[in-house]
Amino acid sequence: MTDPYTALGDRLIDAAHRQDGTGHNAHRLRTWLARRFNALAVTVVLALTGGAIAVAATGVLNGSPVPKVAGTPTPNSGTGVAVAGGARVLALRAADPEGGLPWGIQVVRTTRGETCAQIGRVSDGQVGQLGIDGAFHNDGRFHPLEADTLPNYTSGYASITCMLPSEVVLGYGNAQERNAEWGVERKAAAVGDLRTISWGLLGPHAVSVTYRTTSGQKTVPASAPYGAFMFVGRAQGNLRHAEIPGFYGGAIMGHQVGLVLGLGRMASAPGSVTRIVYRFGALLCSVGLPVHGMKRCPVLRPPSPSTYEPTRNLHEPVRVKAVPQAHKQCDRAFLLYPCYRAQVEFKAPYAVTSAGSEYSIQAGSTCHNATPSNWSVIRNIRQGETVRTKSLGLFNCISTDDFQVRYLNSAARSLLRVSHKSVIVGTGVLGNPAEVPRLEARARRRLRVVVSRPPRPRR
Repeated sequence: MTDPYTALGDRLIDAAHRQDGTGHNAHRLRTWLARRFNALAVTVVLALTGGAIAVAATGVLNGSPVPKVAGTPTPNSGTGVAVAGGARVLALRAADPEGGLPWGIQVVRTTRGETCAQIGRVSDGQVGQLGIDGAFHNDGRFHPLEADTLPNYTSGYASITCMLPSEVVLGYGNAQERNAEWGVERKAAAVGDLRTISWGLLGPHAVSVTYRTTSGQKTVPASAPYGAFMFVGRAQGNLRHAEIPGFYGGAIMGHQVGLVLGLGRMASAPGSVTRIVYRFGALLCSVGLPVHGMKRCPVLRPPSPSTYEPTRNLHEPVRVKAVPQAHKQCDRAFLLYPCYRAQVEFKAPYAVTSAGSEYSIQAGSTCHNATPSNWSVIRNIRQGETVRTKSLGLFNCISTDDFQVRYLNSAARSLLRVSHKSVIVGTGVLGNPAEVPRLEARARRRLRVVVSRPPRPRR
């Protein structure tokens, strides 16, 4: 494994050699750095190099920011972008078992009403990742997570979780890479190089958090104003059973708490949360393991099924047409040519102004293969706006397909102001039943041509 401090020492030595143009006294310099590697040593070597190396206050070199593979985010779609002054690194720190940079949380408020938590190592007031264990070509540097690195579609290899107002979240995993990359194929060679990590944003009313350790239960105060906590330890057990980090959420409305503790394997593992104490005015209550003499917090009922499966139908007109795709697009999707995307057009009865609501298209088909799939329109929409949206997935079977447009109020459980309940906007139909036999015959002919071609000789 590449240790960041060893990498830093090697880089400082090389820089000093380049500065005086010789390789003299290399052994003496290396021995001196190894014995006196502290802030004074860094200052002396920087003076030798003319200040050409930028070093963070922790003594770890800064590298390029964590890449945003999703492209350029926009304020009115997806998660949005960070609002001005909306990024804050919490004072909470969790020590790493090997020492070095601690772990922490950066909270980012977005233009679409969400609060996002970025998890990583902390250097000089920034949250980011380390170039070790295969990350960033093992450059030994610290790579900051910028505030606009948000999961609009994908956040790459960063651990980022977003919530609506009044929602709370608990994160847990026993196979977190110590470089703070998330969701990657494990690169660490030993289980000791992985981390068990547990964290949460439990709301401003959280008072304390109790979680398991290898030596018993531990209670810590929840860090204001987000009710934050974090635990980091060495991963335990067999790598084959290690899990990448994940999260589960709940919500708080009034004095009611909708959060269930002790789910799955995390129920008895180190770092698993067993109790949260909340204070709502004069009411002190707990969730999870009971506390003698303390009331349990009132339970928040889950959202109504109609939030996600609306039954009221506005019967508004919905127009659908098949948009032919290029031959190469069909090939990339492993579909026969011709293949299509569905374009759905409708007039929005309600405005969408935040991530708390959206329009969703539910596709149904009588085909048995390569059928249209569901998708959502995740952006702000004006009331009365004509919306045209294409399906993400491709298909090459056109039968009598129906596309139902729904308005979904995902903020029914949050404090976001959405005045309309979820409804079915209307349903459009693609494909004239009289055309189905001709289209299917065309597809069968295409299939026979492909099958009848002799296989190409292998080289």
